[in-house]
Amino acid sequence: MARVDVVREARLGSVGDWQPCLHWARYRYDDGSVEYGYRFVWRRDDGSIQGARGQARIPSLADARDLMEAAGNDGWGDRNGDQMAVAAERLEEAGCVVDLASGYVGWPSEQAAREGKLNEQIIADERLIREWSH
Repeated sequence: MARVDVVREARLGSVGDWQPCLHWARYRYDDGSVEYGYRFVWRRDDGSIQGARGQARIPSLADARDLMEAAGNDGWGDRNGDQMAVAAERLEEAGCVVDLASGYVGWPSEQAAREGKLNEQIIADERLIREWSH
């Protein structure tokens, strides 16, 4: 089972009507693991998210494209949850502490910070996790 935190949202339609949405979301699993990814969902006319299990029906590919375009225009349509996992793995291998649930990346101690080898890849991975987790 997973708890889902909506990080970013694109919606079609009008407030007060049912609205198809695209979410960039954080999936927090019962075993403590965290993943990020996209999902289509519906907001009810009262603004709450339809808690259906399974897939959300999107009426047309045009609606799906419009939601994806809105995410792109808002600056978050190019995120990739698998890329975040790979970045976290590289950072952990370099000795960093990574908390995907909060977007935190750092050294585990002052000594580790002094001994750590910052390079362009570590800096890019830290930035990716920090920016994409919010």
